[in-house]
Amino acid sequence: MEYAKDEIFSIRYNEKKDKLEYSFFRRLYKRIRNNKFITLLITIGALFSILNFTLIYFFFEILNSI
Repeated sequence: MEYAKDEIFSIRYNEKKDKLEYSFFRRLYKRIRNNKFITLLITIGALFSILNFTLIYFFFEILNSI
């Protein structure tokens, strides 16, 4: 049963750090790195979010000056 849990959750023992590690983020990083479409969506989403906050900030600055 423990072996099945280790395979499902990808838990590994790191001998250098002397602790158990959960490799979810490593799998996620590999998937994002290999899939260019996901990378493109994340990049565009981040850029639009930054643009949105910037435009809202300048809008409130204009309202304050009135």
